[in-house]
Amino acid sequence: MALLKKSISVLTSVLLVAVIAIAGFLLVGKMNSGKTMLFGNEIMVVLSGSMTPTFTTGSIVAVGPAEFKDIKQGDIITFKDTEGRTITHRVIEKQESNLVTKGDANDAADTAPVTSDRLIGKVQYSVPYLGYFIEYAKSGLGMLVLLGLPGVYLIISQIWKLMKMMREESQNATKSQA
Repeated sequence: MALLKKSISVLTSVLLVAVIAIAGFLLVGKMNSGKTMLFGNEIMVVLSGSMTPTFTTGSIVAVGPAEFKDIKQGDIITFKDTEGRTITHRVIEKQESNLVTKGDANDAADTAPVTSDRLIGKVQYSVPYLGYFIEYAKSGLGMLVLLGLPGVYLIISQIWKLMKMMREESQNATKSQA
């Protein structure tokens, strides 16, 4: 029984530290003009299915800076379209001064080729489904839950430990008087 309590305590502590670290990471991202950075890569959430099956909706992609001249056919890049939306698609053709892109799930190439001034970077890696958690954590309710609940847990656990110590002290004092 003691081993089970100790295991639960350790697991709870690890989970608490992880939640606080993720919440802090996202809070820093919110303060950094909404850009969430990790090891020099901008973390973005996939919001559509245009790159399925490579990335599913709700995945995250890490986009690293890239030079236009270094992009080649087959690379997956993130760019601003002509309307200012952020898009992540595969390069299907590299021309002299622009890139022709297409979503893996789309039938046709994108209508406007990507020019160097609209290139954000190249996708370095992705993690499926983590984007759902990140989008929730960025919301007001998510921040409250991810920061508030661990805070309440810490306060309650410390009060519980304090009460337990006071009871033990009281019992020890009663035993020593007898």
